[in-house]
Amino acid sequence: MAELIMYLLESSALLAFFYLLYVLVLRKETFFSLNRFFLLGILAFSLLFPLVSFDISPTEVTVLERPIAEISKARMSYYEAMAAWEFEARSAAGSTQTAAEPGVMVSTGVDWLRLAINGILLLYAIGVVVCLSRTCWSLRWIRKVISSHSYEEMDGIKVVKLPQPISPFSFLNYVFVPDSLVDSSEFQQILAHEKTHIEQRHSVDLLIVQLLAAFLWFNPVIWQLIKSLKTTHEYIADKKIITSGYSLVEYQTLLLKQLISNNSFGLVHNFNLSFIKKRITMMTNQKSGWSGKVKVAMAIAGTVLFSAIIVQCNSKMDESVAESGPAAETSTEFEAGVNLPVLPDNGYTFDGNRSDALNVSITGNKLSIEGKVYNLSDIASLVKDAKLSDHAVIILRVDKDQSMSLVRDVQTELRKADRRKILYIGQTVSGKSFEMPFLLPPMPGRPAADGKQLPEIDDQYAAEHDMDILKIRLGDNAGAANQQLVYDFVMGQRQKDKSNYVVSAGFDDGDTYSDYLVNLAYIQEGFNQIYQERSQQMFGKDFYDIAANNKEQYQAVRQGIPRAISVAEH
Repeated sequence: MAELIMYLLESSALLAFFYLLYVLVLRKETFFSLNRFFLLGILAFSLLFPLVSFDISPTEVTVLERPIAEISKARMSYYEAMAAWEFEARSAAGSTQTAAEPGVMVSTGVDWLRLAINGILLLYAIGVVVCLSRTCWSLRWIRKVISSHSYEEMDGIKVVKLPQPISPFSFLNYVFVPDSLVDSSEFQQILAHEKTHIEQRHSVDLLIVQLLAAFLWFNPVIWQLIKSLKTTHEYIADKKIITSGYSLVEYQTLLLKQLISNNSFGLVHNFNLSFIKKRITMMTNQKSGWSGKVKVAMAIAGTVLFSAIIVQCNSKMDESVAESGPAAETSTEFEAGVNLPVLPDNGYTFDGNRSDALNVSITGNKLSIEGKVYNLSDIASLVKDAKLSDHAVIILRVDKDQSMSLVRDVQTELRKADRRKILYIGQTVSGKSFEMPFLLPPMPGRPAADGKQLPEIDDQYAAEHDMDILKIRLGDNAGAANQQLVYDFVMGQRQKDKSNYVVSAGFDDGDTYSDYLVNLAYIQEGFNQIYQERSQQMFGKDFYDIAANNKEQYQAVRQGIPRAISVAEH
Protein backbone atom coordinates (compact mmCIF):
# COMPACT_ATOMS: atom_id res chain seq x y z
CA MET A 1 0.00 0.00 0.00
CA ALA A 2 2.89 2.36 0.73
CA GLU A 3 4.04 2.14 -2.88
CA LEU A 4 0.51 2.88 -4.13
CA ILE A 5 0.18 5.95 -1.90
CA MET A 6 3.58 7.29 -2.93
CA TYR A 7 2.82 6.65 -6.60
CA LEU A 8 -0.48 8.53 -6.40
CA LEU A 9 1.12 11.44 -4.54
CA GLU A 10 3.99 11.69 -7.01
CA SER A 11 1.64 11.49 -9.99
CA SER A 12 -0.52 14.21 -8.47
CA ALA A 13 2.48 16.44 -7.85
CA LEU A 14 3.73 16.00 -11.41
CA LEU A 15 0.28 16.74 -12.81
CA ALA A 16 0.02 19.90 -10.70
CA PHE A 17 3.42 21.10 -11.95
CA PHE A 18 2.67 20.42 -15.62
CA TYR A 19 -0.80 21.95 -15.44
CA LEU A 20 0.58 25.07 -13.73
CA LEU A 21 3.00 25.37 -16.64
CA TYR A 22 0.04 25.17 -19.04
CA VAL A 23 -1.92 27.84 -17.14
CA LEU A 24 1.00 30.26 -16.95
CA VAL A 25 2.33 29.83 -20.50
CA LEU A 26 -0.07 28.20 -22.95
CA ARG A 27 -3.67 28.78 -21.89
CA LYS A 28 -4.09 32.17 -23.57
CA GLU A 29 -2.25 31.25 -26.76
CA THR A 30 -4.12 30.38 -29.97
CA PHE A 31 -2.22 27.11 -30.60
CA PHE A 32 -5.36 25.16 -29.79
CA SER A 33 -4.38 21.79 -31.27
CA LEU A 34 -1.03 21.96 -29.50
CA ASN A 35 -2.77 22.80 -26.21
CA ARG A 36 -5.06 19.81 -26.68
CA PHE A 37 -2.20 17.35 -27.04
CA PHE A 38 -0.22 19.10 -24.30
CA LEU A 39 -3.07 18.53 -21.82
CA LEU A 40 -3.43 14.91 -22.86
CA GLY A 41 0.34 14.44 -22.77
CA ILE A 42 0.91 15.86 -19.29
CA LEU A 43 -1.76 13.54 -17.88
CA ALA A 44 -0.11 10.53 -19.51
CA PHE A 45 3.36 11.68 -18.39
CA SER A 46 2.18 12.24 -14.82
CA LEU A 47 0.87 8.70 -14.59
CA LEU A 48 3.79 7.09 -16.39
CA PHE A 49 6.94 8.89 -15.28
CA PRO A 50 6.94 7.82 -11.60
CA LEU A 51 7.22 4.25 -12.94
CA VAL A 52 9.92 4.90 -15.55
CA SER A 53 13.54 4.33 -14.60
CA PHE A 54 16.50 4.42 -16.97
CA ASP A 55 19.73 6.36 -17.19
CA ILE A 56 19.36 9.09 -19.82
CA SER A 57 22.59 10.83 -18.89
CA PRO A 58 25.58 8.52 -19.39
CA THR A 59 27.97 11.41 -18.94
CA GLU A 60 27.66 13.40 -15.77
CA VAL A 61 26.14 16.88 -16.03
CA THR A 62 27.52 18.68 -13.00
CA VAL A 63 24.81 21.31 -12.83
CA LEU A 64 22.11 18.62 -12.59
CA GLU A 65 23.89 16.11 -10.37
CA ARG A 66 23.15 17.89 -7.09
CA PRO A 67 19.41 18.60 -7.65
CA ILE A 68 18.89 15.05 -8.93
CA ALA A 69 20.69 13.64 -5.89
CA GLU A 70 18.69 15.83 -3.49
CA ILE A 71 15.34 14.94 -5.06
CA SER A 72 16.24 11.25 -5.01
CA LYS A 73 17.27 11.49 -1.37
CA ALA A 74 14.04 13.25 -0.43
CA ARG A 75 11.94 10.69 -2.30
CA MET A 76 13.80 7.84 -0.61
CA SER A 77 13.12 9.33 2.82
CA TYR A 78 9.42 9.61 1.99
CA TYR A 79 9.34 5.97 0.91
CA GLU A 80 11.08 4.92 4.12
CA ALA A 81 8.68 6.96 6.28
CA MET A 82 5.69 5.51 4.47
CA ALA A 83 7.12 2.01 4.81
CA ALA A 84 7.56 2.40 8.55
CA TRP A 85 4.03 3.77 8.88
CA GLU A 86 2.49 0.93 6.90
CA PHE A 87 4.67 -1.70 8.55
CA GLU A 88 3.77 -0.50 12.03
CA ALA A 89 0.09 -0.91 11.24
CA ARG A 90 0.58 -4.33 9.66
CA SER A 91 2.64 -5.54 12.58
CA ALA A 92 0.07 -4.35 15.08
CA ALA A 93 -2.59 -6.45 13.37
CA GLY A 94 -1.65 -9.40 15.52
CA SER A 95 -1.85 -7.39 18.75
CA THR A 96 -5.28 -8.59 19.86
CA GLN A 97 -6.28 -9.82 23.28
CA THR A 98 -5.81 -13.59 23.27
CA ALA A 99 -4.63 -16.27 25.59
CA ALA A 100 -0.86 -16.18 25.61
CA GLU A 101 2.01 -18.21 26.93
CA PRO A 102 3.16 -17.59 30.48
CA GLY A 103 5.07 -14.35 30.77
CA VAL A 104 3.78 -12.91 27.49
CA MET A 105 1.72 -9.74 27.63
CA VAL A 106 -0.28 -8.87 24.51
CA SER A 107 -1.36 -5.31 23.78
CA THR A 108 -5.06 -4.44 23.74
CA GLY A 109 -7.16 -1.54 22.57
CA VAL A 110 -8.12 -0.02 19.27
CA ASP A 111 -5.47 -0.03 16.55
CA TRP A 112 -6.05 3.53 15.37
CA LEU A 113 -3.13 3.52 12.94
CA ARG A 114 -4.39 0.48 11.10
CA LEU A 115 -7.92 1.88 11.12
CA ALA A 116 -6.59 5.10 9.60
CA ILE A 117 -4.74 3.25 6.83
CA ASN A 118 -7.74 1.08 6.05
CA GLY A 119 -9.98 4.14 6.14
CA ILE A 120 -7.79 5.96 3.60
CA LEU A 121 -7.73 2.91 1.36
CA LEU A 122 -11.52 2.50 1.63
CA LEU A 123 -12.15 6.18 0.92
CA TYR A 124 -9.91 6.07 -2.13
CA ALA A 125 -11.60 2.92 -3.42
CA ILE A 126 -15.05 4.49 -2.94
CA GLY A 127 -13.95 7.56 -4.89
CA VAL A 128 -12.67 5.41 -7.76
CA VAL A 129 -15.91 3.40 -7.86
CA VAL A 130 -18.07 6.54 -7.78
CA CYS A 131 -16.13 8.20 -10.62
CA LEU A 132 -16.16 5.09 -12.78
CA SER A 133 -19.88 4.65 -12.04
CA ARG A 134 -20.59 8.20 -13.20
CA THR A 135 -18.76 7.53 -16.46
CA CYS A 136 -20.67 4.27 -16.94
CA TRP A 137 -23.94 6.05 -16.15
CA SER A 138 -23.19 8.69 -18.79
CA LEU A 139 -22.47 6.03 -21.39
CA ARG A 140 -25.65 4.17 -20.47
CA TRP A 141 -27.67 7.40 -20.65
CA ILE A 142 -26.32 8.20 -24.13
CA ARG A 143 -27.05 4.66 -25.29
CA LYS A 144 -30.59 4.93 -23.95
CA VAL A 145 -31.14 8.25 -25.74
CA ILE A 146 -29.93 6.76 -29.03
CA SER A 147 -32.08 3.65 -28.72
CA SER A 148 -35.24 5.55 -27.76
CA HIS A 149 -35.12 8.24 -30.47
CA SER A 150 -34.93 8.17 -34.22
CA TYR A 151 -31.87 9.43 -36.02
CA GLU A 152 -31.02 10.50 -39.55
CA GLU A 153 -27.66 10.23 -41.28
CA MET A 154 -26.43 13.54 -42.69
CA ASP A 155 -23.06 13.96 -44.35
CA GLY A 156 -21.73 10.83 -42.64
CA ILE A 157 -23.01 11.89 -39.20
CA LYS A 158 -25.92 10.37 -37.33
CA VAL A 159 -28.23 13.15 -36.15
CA VAL A 160 -30.45 12.14 -33.22
CA LYS A 161 -33.59 14.29 -32.99
CA LEU A 162 -34.79 15.00 -29.46
CA PRO A 163 -38.24 16.33 -28.57
CA GLN A 164 -37.08 18.39 -25.57
CA PRO A 165 -35.43 21.80 -26.06
CA ILE A 166 -31.86 21.11 -24.92
CA SER A 167 -28.50 22.46 -26.02
CA PRO A 168 -27.08 20.49 -29.00
CA PHE A 169 -24.20 18.16 -28.19
CA SER A 170 -22.16 15.39 -29.80
CA PHE A 171 -20.63 12.06 -28.78
CA LEU A 172 -18.55 9.86 -31.05
CA ASN A 173 -20.38 9.80 -34.39
CA TYR A 174 -23.70 11.11 -33.03
CA VAL A 175 -25.05 14.65 -32.87
CA PHE A 176 -28.00 15.28 -30.56
CA VAL A 177 -30.21 18.27 -31.41
CA PRO A 178 -33.75 19.39 -30.58
CA ASP A 179 -36.19 18.47 -33.32
CA SER A 180 -37.20 22.13 -33.64
CA LEU A 181 -33.68 23.12 -34.79
CA VAL A 182 -33.30 20.63 -37.62
CA ASP A 183 -35.17 22.74 -40.16
CA SER A 184 -33.87 26.10 -38.91
CA SER A 185 -31.34 28.34 -40.68
CA GLU A 186 -28.91 27.84 -37.79
CA PHE A 187 -28.78 24.06 -38.10
CA GLN A 188 -25.92 23.94 -40.61
CA GLN A 189 -23.66 25.96 -38.35
CA ILE A 190 -24.51 23.71 -35.40
CA LEU A 191 -23.86 20.60 -37.50
CA ALA A 192 -20.54 21.97 -38.76
CA HIS A 193 -19.46 22.75 -35.20
CA GLU A 194 -20.31 19.29 -33.86
CA LYS A 195 -18.83 17.66 -36.96
CA THR A 196 -15.45 19.14 -35.99
CA HIS A 197 -15.68 17.46 -32.60
CA ILE A 198 -16.53 14.17 -34.29
CA GLU A 199 -13.82 14.33 -36.95
CA GLN A 200 -11.13 15.14 -34.41
CA ARG A 201 -12.35 12.45 -31.99
CA HIS A 202 -12.73 14.81 -29.07
CA SER A 203 -15.12 12.35 -27.41
CA VAL A 204 -12.32 9.80 -27.27
CA ASP A 205 -10.17 12.37 -25.46
CA LEU A 206 -12.85 12.92 -22.86
CA LEU A 207 -13.58 9.23 -22.41
CA ILE A 208 -9.90 8.42 -21.79
CA VAL A 209 -9.41 11.37 -19.45
CA GLN A 210 -12.57 10.61 -17.48
CA LEU A 211 -11.42 7.03 -16.93
CA LEU A 212 -7.95 8.11 -15.83
CA ALA A 213 -9.42 10.85 -13.63
CA ALA A 214 -11.20 8.19 -11.59
CA PHE A 215 -7.82 7.08 -10.21
CA LEU A 216 -6.74 10.64 -9.36
CA TRP A 217 -10.16 11.86 -8.25
CA PHE A 218 -8.76 13.33 -5.02
CA ASN A 219 -6.57 15.76 -6.97
CA PRO A 220 -8.51 18.93 -7.90
CA VAL A 221 -6.06 19.57 -10.73
CA ILE A 222 -7.45 16.66 -12.75
CA TRP A 223 -10.92 18.23 -12.82
CA GLN A 224 -9.48 21.58 -13.87
CA LEU A 225 -7.58 19.78 -16.63
CA ILE A 226 -10.83 18.24 -17.91
CA LYS A 227 -12.44 21.70 -18.00
CA SER A 228 -9.44 23.08 -19.86
CA LEU A 229 -9.54 20.20 -22.33
CA LYS A 230 -13.25 20.78 -23.03
CA THR A 231 -12.58 24.49 -23.49
CA THR A 232 -9.74 23.75 -25.91
CA HIS A 233 -12.03 21.40 -27.87
CA GLU A 234 -14.55 24.22 -28.22
CA TYR A 235 -11.83 26.66 -29.32
CA ILE A 236 -10.80 24.18 -32.04
CA ALA A 237 -14.38 23.80 -33.26
CA ASP A 238 -15.00 27.57 -33.17
CA LYS A 239 -11.85 28.21 -35.17
CA LYS A 240 -12.88 25.64 -37.78
CA ILE A 241 -16.30 27.32 -38.16
CA ILE A 242 -14.84 30.81 -38.61
CA THR A 243 -12.19 29.69 -41.10
CA SER A 244 -14.84 27.78 -43.09
CA GLY A 245 -16.51 31.03 -44.16
CA TYR A 246 -19.36 31.36 -41.67
CA SER A 247 -20.13 34.88 -40.45
CA LEU A 248 -18.38 35.65 -37.17
CA VAL A 249 -21.24 37.87 -35.96
CA GLU A 250 -23.92 35.32 -36.84
CA TYR A 251 -22.00 32.52 -35.16
CA GLN A 252 -21.45 34.54 -31.98
CA THR A 253 -25.14 35.45 -31.96
CA LEU A 254 -26.01 31.77 -32.27
CA LEU A 255 -23.87 30.98 -29.21
CA LEU A 256 -25.64 33.61 -27.15
CA LYS A 257 -29.08 32.40 -28.25
CA GLN A 258 -28.22 28.86 -27.21
CA LEU A 259 -26.98 30.01 -23.78
CA ILE A 260 -30.48 29.79 -22.31
CA SER A 261 -30.41 25.96 -22.49
CA ASN A 262 -27.22 24.55 -21.10
CA ASN A 263 -27.04 20.81 -20.38
CA SER A 264 -23.54 19.52 -19.77
CA PHE A 265 -22.42 15.92 -19.32
CA GLY A 266 -18.92 14.64 -18.69
CA LEU A 267 -18.53 12.67 -21.92
CA VAL A 268 -20.28 14.94 -24.43
CA HIS A 269 -19.60 18.23 -26.19
CA ASN A 270 -22.42 20.68 -25.73
CA PHE A 271 -22.85 23.23 -28.47
CA ASN A 272 -22.47 25.98 -25.88
CA LEU A 273 -21.20 25.99 -22.32
CA SER A 274 -21.00 28.59 -19.57
CA PHE A 275 -17.70 29.91 -20.92
CA ILE A 276 -19.36 31.58 -23.96
CA LYS A 277 -17.70 34.88 -23.11
CA LYS A 278 -14.22 33.29 -23.19
CA ARG A 279 -14.97 31.64 -26.51
CA ILE A 280 -16.17 34.88 -28.09
CA THR A 281 -13.10 36.69 -26.76
CA MET A 282 -10.79 34.00 -28.13
CA MET A 283 -12.42 34.25 -31.58
CA THR A 284 -11.47 37.91 -31.79
CA ASN A 285 -7.93 37.49 -30.44
CA GLN A 286 -5.08 37.85 -32.86
CA LYS A 287 -3.20 34.72 -33.80
CA SER A 288 -0.21 34.08 -31.51
CA GLY A 289 3.00 35.38 -33.04
CA TRP A 290 6.67 34.83 -32.36
CA SER A 291 6.31 35.57 -28.65
CA GLY A 292 3.70 32.83 -28.42
CA LYS A 293 5.96 30.40 -30.25
CA VAL A 294 8.78 31.22 -27.83
CA LYS A 295 6.45 30.51 -24.90
CA VAL A 296 5.45 27.20 -26.45
CA ALA A 297 9.08 26.26 -26.97
CA MET A 298 9.87 27.15 -23.36
CA ALA A 299 6.90 25.15 -22.06
CA ILE A 300 7.87 22.09 -24.07
CA ALA A 301 11.53 22.42 -23.07
CA GLY A 302 10.55 22.80 -19.42
CA THR A 303 8.31 19.75 -19.63
CA VAL A 304 11.01 17.63 -21.27
CA LEU A 305 13.68 18.80 -18.82
CA PHE A 306 11.57 18.21 -15.75
CA SER A 307 10.48 14.82 -17.06
CA ALA A 308 14.11 13.89 -17.70
CA ILE A 309 15.03 14.87 -14.14
CA ILE A 310 12.25 12.69 -12.72
CA VAL A 311 13.28 9.71 -14.85
CA GLN A 312 16.90 10.23 -13.87
CA CYS A 313 15.90 10.47 -10.21
CA ASN A 314 14.18 7.11 -10.54
CA SER A 315 17.39 5.72 -11.99
CA LYS A 316 19.46 7.20 -9.18
CA MET A 317 17.10 5.69 -6.61
CA ASP A 318 17.53 2.29 -8.23
CA GLU A 319 21.30 2.75 -8.19
CA SER A 320 21.29 3.73 -4.52
CA VAL A 321 19.20 0.68 -3.69
CA ALA A 322 21.60 -1.54 -5.60
CA GLU A 323 24.63 0.06 -3.94
CA SER A 324 23.08 -0.31 -0.50
CA GLY A 325 22.70 -4.02 -1.05
CA PRO A 326 24.64 -6.22 1.35
CA ALA A 327 26.70 -7.91 -1.32
CA ALA A 328 28.18 -4.83 -2.93
CA GLU A 329 31.65 -6.29 -2.52
CA THR A 330 30.80 -9.86 -3.54
CA SER A 331 29.01 -11.75 -6.25
CA THR A 332 25.19 -11.41 -6.19
CA GLU A 333 24.40 -14.59 -8.10
CA PHE A 334 23.22 -16.33 -4.94
CA GLU A 335 20.51 -13.64 -4.44
CA ALA A 336 18.55 -14.58 -7.55
CA GLY A 337 14.96 -15.53 -6.81
CA VAL A 338 15.03 -14.62 -3.10
CA ASN A 339 11.99 -12.53 -2.19
CA LEU A 340 13.28 -10.95 1.00
CA PRO A 341 10.99 -10.00 3.90
CA VAL A 342 10.02 -6.33 4.10
CA LEU A 343 10.92 -4.46 7.29
CA PRO A 344 11.23 -0.80 8.34
CA ASP A 345 14.74 0.65 8.21
CA ASN A 346 16.57 -0.01 11.51
CA GLY A 347 19.43 2.38 10.78
CA TYR A 348 22.05 -0.37 11.07
CA THR A 349 24.66 -1.20 8.45
CA PHE A 350 27.13 -4.04 8.87
CA ASP A 351 30.65 -2.63 8.66
CA GLY A 352 32.55 -5.89 8.95
CA ASN A 353 34.60 -7.63 6.32
CA ARG A 354 32.14 -9.08 3.82
CA SER A 355 34.83 -11.06 2.10
CA ASP A 356 35.28 -12.95 5.37
CA ALA A 357 31.74 -14.33 5.26
CA LEU A 358 29.67 -17.18 3.93
CA ASN A 359 26.63 -16.25 1.85
CA VAL A 360 23.70 -18.57 2.44
CA SER A 361 20.27 -18.32 0.85
CA ILE A 362 17.11 -20.40 1.22
CA THR A 363 14.17 -20.27 -1.15
CA GLY A 364 11.68 -22.83 -2.38
CA ASN A 365 12.99 -25.31 0.24
CA LYS A 366 16.40 -25.23 -1.47
CA LEU A 367 19.65 -24.35 0.25
CA SER A 368 22.25 -22.38 -1.71
CA ILE A 369 25.70 -21.41 -0.51
CA GLU A 370 27.65 -18.89 -2.58
CA GLY A 371 25.18 -19.43 -5.42
CA LYS A 372 25.36 -23.23 -5.56
CA VAL A 373 22.74 -25.69 -4.30
CA TYR A 374 23.81 -27.99 -1.45
CA ASN A 375 22.32 -30.42 1.06
CA LEU A 376 22.16 -29.85 4.81
CA SER A 377 24.84 -32.46 5.32
CA ASP A 378 27.26 -30.36 3.25
CA ILE A 379 27.24 -27.37 5.60
CA ALA A 380 29.86 -28.64 8.04
CA SER A 381 32.44 -29.40 5.34
CA LEU A 382 31.70 -26.17 3.46
CA VAL A 383 32.20 -24.10 6.61
CA LYS A 384 35.46 -25.88 7.28
CA ASP A 385 36.74 -25.50 3.70
CA ALA A 386 35.82 -21.81 3.59
CA LYS A 387 38.72 -21.04 5.96
CA LEU A 388 36.83 -18.25 7.70
CA SER A 389 38.24 -16.32 10.61
CA ASP A 390 36.79 -16.54 14.12
CA HIS A 391 35.00 -13.23 13.51
CA ALA A 392 33.39 -14.27 10.23
CA VAL A 393 29.63 -14.00 9.82
CA ILE A 394 27.05 -16.05 7.96
CA ILE A 395 25.07 -13.73 5.68
CA LEU A 396 21.62 -15.30 5.54
CA ARG A 397 19.02 -14.46 2.87
CA VAL A 398 15.73 -16.34 3.05
CA ASP A 399 12.54 -16.03 1.01
CA LYS A 400 9.83 -14.35 3.07
CA ASP A 401 7.35 -17.22 2.52
CA GLN A 402 9.84 -19.98 3.33
CA SER A 403 8.68 -22.20 6.20
CA MET A 404 10.95 -22.26 9.24
CA SER A 405 11.54 -26.02 9.12
CA LEU A 406 14.50 -25.79 6.75
CA VAL A 407 15.72 -22.52 8.27
CA ARG A 408 15.81 -24.22 11.67
CA ASP A 409 17.80 -27.14 10.29
CA VAL A 410 20.30 -24.81 8.60
CA GLN A 411 20.79 -22.76 11.76
CA THR A 412 21.17 -25.96 13.79
CA GLU A 413 23.97 -27.12 11.47
CA LEU A 414 25.65 -23.74 11.81
CA ARG A 415 25.39 -23.95 15.58
CA LYS A 416 26.97 -27.41 15.49
CA ALA A 417 29.81 -25.96 13.42
CA ASP A 418 30.10 -23.12 15.95
CA ARG A 419 29.31 -20.53 13.27
CA ARG A 420 26.71 -18.64 15.28
CA LYS A 421 27.28 -15.07 14.07
CA ILE A 422 24.42 -14.41 11.67
CA LEU A 423 23.70 -11.34 9.56
CA TYR A 424 20.02 -11.53 8.62
CA ILE A 425 19.18 -9.71 5.39
CA GLY A 426 15.80 -8.21 4.49
CA GLN A 427 14.64 -5.19 2.52
CA THR A 428 12.74 -2.00 3.11
CA VAL A 429 9.72 -1.08 1.01
CA SER A 430 11.93 1.05 -1.25
CA GLY A 431 14.33 -1.84 -1.85
CA LYS A 432 17.06 -0.68 0.51
CA SER A 433 18.90 -3.43 2.34
CA PHE A 434 17.80 -4.24 5.89
CA GLU A 435 20.58 -5.81 7.96
CA MET A 436 20.35 -7.30 11.46
CA PRO A 437 23.21 -9.04 13.28
CA PHE A 438 22.33 -11.90 15.59
CA LEU A 439 24.22 -14.44 17.68
CA LEU A 440 22.62 -17.87 17.63
CA PRO A 441 22.66 -19.66 20.99
CA PRO A 442 25.18 -22.47 21.41
CA MET A 443 24.02 -26.04 21.14
CA PRO A 444 22.83 -27.39 24.52
CA GLY A 445 25.12 -30.01 26.02
CA ARG A 446 28.18 -28.88 24.05
CA PRO A 447 31.20 -27.61 25.99
CA ALA A 448 31.64 -23.87 26.22
CA ALA A 449 34.95 -22.03 25.98
CA ASP A 450 35.63 -22.72 29.67
CA GLY A 451 35.02 -26.45 29.18
CA LYS A 452 31.70 -26.54 31.04
CA GLN A 453 28.62 -28.14 29.56
CA LEU A 454 26.13 -25.59 28.25
CA PRO A 455 22.70 -26.16 29.79
CA GLU A 456 19.36 -26.21 28.06
CA ILE A 457 17.43 -23.26 29.43
CA ASP A 458 13.89 -24.32 30.26
CA ASP A 459 11.38 -23.58 33.01
CA GLN A 460 13.02 -26.06 35.39
CA TYR A 461 16.50 -24.58 34.85
CA ALA A 462 15.10 -21.05 35.28
CA ALA A 463 13.42 -21.95 38.57
CA GLU A 464 16.58 -23.58 39.90
CA HIS A 465 18.75 -20.56 39.03
CA ASP A 466 16.33 -17.71 39.86
CA MET A 467 16.16 -16.77 36.18
CA ASP A 468 13.21 -14.87 34.71
CA ILE A 469 12.08 -15.83 31.21
CA LEU A 470 9.98 -13.80 28.79
CA LYS A 471 8.49 -16.14 26.21
CA ILE A 472 7.54 -14.76 22.81
CA ARG A 473 6.09 -16.56 19.81
CA LEU A 474 7.81 -15.43 16.64
CA GLY A 475 4.99 -16.70 14.45
CA ASP A 476 2.27 -14.52 16.01
CA ASN A 477 3.08 -11.33 14.07
CA ALA A 478 2.83 -9.15 17.18
CA GLY A 479 5.43 -6.85 15.64
CA ALA A 480 5.90 -3.57 17.51
CA ALA A 481 4.11 -5.00 20.55
CA ASN A 482 7.12 -7.29 21.05
CA GLN A 483 9.47 -4.31 21.26
CA GLN A 484 7.42 -2.87 24.12
CA LEU A 485 7.22 -6.28 25.82
CA VAL A 486 11.00 -6.66 25.78
CA TYR A 487 11.58 -3.07 26.87
CA ASP A 488 9.23 -3.38 29.85
CA PHE A 489 10.57 -6.82 30.79
CA VAL A 490 14.25 -5.79 30.76
CA MET A 491 13.57 -2.47 32.52
CA GLY A 492 11.71 -4.47 35.19
CA GLN A 493 14.78 -6.65 35.59
CA ARG A 494 16.91 -3.53 35.97
CA GLN A 495 14.65 -2.24 38.74
CA LYS A 496 15.15 -5.55 40.55
CA ASP A 497 18.90 -5.20 39.89
CA LYS A 498 18.89 -8.51 38.00
CA SER A 499 20.79 -9.44 34.88
CA ASN A 500 19.96 -13.13 35.07
CA TYR A 501 17.16 -13.19 32.52
CA VAL A 502 16.45 -14.41 29.02
CA VAL A 503 14.00 -13.59 26.26
CA SER A 504 12.96 -16.93 24.80
CA ALA A 505 11.84 -16.47 21.20
CA GLY A 506 10.21 -19.62 19.90
CA PHE A 507 8.79 -20.65 16.57
CA ASP A 508 7.10 -23.60 14.89
CA ASP A 509 8.20 -25.34 11.72
CA GLY A 510 5.12 -24.05 9.91
CA ASP A 511 5.81 -20.38 10.69
CA THR A 512 6.97 -18.20 7.81
CA TYR A 513 10.43 -16.70 7.78
CA SER A 514 8.91 -13.23 7.34
CA ASP A 515 7.09 -13.47 10.69
CA TYR A 516 10.21 -14.92 12.29
CA LEU A 517 12.49 -12.10 11.13
CA VAL A 518 9.99 -9.30 11.72
CA ASN A 519 9.29 -10.28 15.30
CA LEU A 520 12.92 -11.03 16.01
CA ALA A 521 13.83 -7.57 14.72
CA TYR A 522 11.37 -5.94 17.11
CA ILE A 523 12.73 -8.00 20.01
CA GLN A 524 16.19 -6.67 19.16
CA GLU A 525 14.78 -3.14 18.98
CA GLY A 526 13.48 -3.53 22.54
CA PHE A 527 17.09 -3.92 23.71
CA ASN A 528 18.34 -1.22 21.32
CA GLN A 529 15.80 1.23 22.74
CA ILE A 530 17.24 0.71 26.22
CA TYR A 531 20.83 0.97 24.97
CA GLN A 532 19.99 4.13 23.05
CA GLU A 533 18.48 5.77 26.13
CA ARG A 534 21.48 4.82 28.27
CA SER A 535 23.92 5.98 25.59
CA GLN A 536 22.30 9.41 25.50
CA GLN A 537 22.14 9.66 29.28
CA MET A 538 25.70 8.52 29.90
CA PHE A 539 27.59 10.05 26.98
CA GLY A 540 25.13 12.14 24.97
CA LYS A 541 25.89 10.04 21.91
CA ASP A 542 24.07 7.76 19.50
CA PHE A 543 24.35 4.10 20.50
CA TYR A 544 25.33 2.96 17.00
CA ASP A 545 28.11 5.55 16.86
CA ILE A 546 29.46 4.30 20.17
CA ALA A 547 29.20 0.68 19.06
CA ALA A 548 31.26 1.47 15.97
CA ASN A 549 33.86 3.79 17.47
CA ASN A 550 34.29 3.36 21.22
CA LYS A 551 34.51 -0.14 22.69
CA GLU A 552 34.80 1.03 26.32
CA GLN A 553 31.72 3.24 26.14
CA TYR A 554 29.85 0.48 24.30
CA GLN A 555 30.59 -1.98 27.11
CA ALA A 556 29.62 0.61 29.71
CA VAL A 557 26.23 1.18 28.06
CA ARG A 558 25.52 -2.56 28.02
CA GLN A 559 26.91 -3.23 31.49
CA GLY A 560 24.36 -5.26 33.44
CA ILE A 561 21.94 -5.41 30.50
CA PRO A 562 22.95 -8.39 28.39
CA ARG A 563 21.16 -8.93 25.10
CA ALA A 564 19.98 -12.33 26.26
CA ILE A 565 17.86 -13.75 23.45
CA SER A 566 17.39 -17.46 23.04
CA VAL A 567 15.87 -18.69 19.79
CA ALA A 568 14.57 -22.22 19.54
CA GLU A 569 11.68 -24.12 18.07
CA HIS A 570 8.75 -24.70 20.42
